[in-house]
Amino acid sequence: MTAVEVTIMQPADGATFAGGAAVGLAGQAGPLPPELSGVPLYYRWYSSEFPATDGHFSLNDQALPDPAGPYSAALGLGSQAITLAASDQSGQDKTAQNSTRHGGVAGGSQGPKRCVIHVFRAVPLQPAAGDTLSKAASTLEADAPLHWPKQEYQALNRLRYRWRFTPDPTDGRKTADLIPTADALQFAFEGTTPVVRYAGPLPDLDLGGYTMQLHVEDIQDSTVGDTASVPVVIAS
Repeated sequence: MTAVEVTIMQPADGATFAGGAAVGLAGQAGPLPPELSGVPLYYRWYSSEFPATDGHFSLNDQALPDPAGPYSAALGLGSQAITLAASDQSGQDKTAQNSTRHGGVAGGSQGPKRCVIHVFRAVPLQPAAGDTLSKAASTLEADAPLHWPKQEYQALNRLRYRWRFTPDPTDGRKTADLIPTADALQFAFEGTTPVVRYAGPLPDLDLGGYTMQLHVEDIQDSTVGDTASVPVVIAS
């Protein structure tokens, strides 16, 4: 097998993205050895949070003839390793993988060409707008990274969930944050949607109307992240 040198030019390792904007991906191929002169090469992008299916593993459905792009991808929520791969096969099924004779990779979660990025998006699922919550026991749900409960995901994770309760109207009642640890959040699928769920007591709050703000934020810098708000009522 002849190695093809590839490099990820963007995004940078450690880059953060908030909200639902697509992420630009661009790479670069190094000088090709003489034995690859005239050999067509194809390029594919991968994310460790991509919901791969049999025969469909890459972000781009069609292989790219040039890695420079940039190619834009709507990446899922979560910390994720990005990989750029070159191959002499245009397909991505097992037959194409087994037929590859020339190729190379860059990125992943380790090594000098590591590329791990962090996508923050706040999507509250429960409670719904106007729902009533109990201080003694309530359930909060939000969109989650696909592989949240896996040890290899948590080794990369920089997402933290913070629920902030602010009185509405602002009238001197208590404001409080709920910040569960990662292992205090249950993981489940609602249909095909991965969710995290907090079930337990709320912080010390007063009764009445509140705005519940879900912050999905960077553990290393809480000013980085995404926020969504839901009106709720604290009734007991």
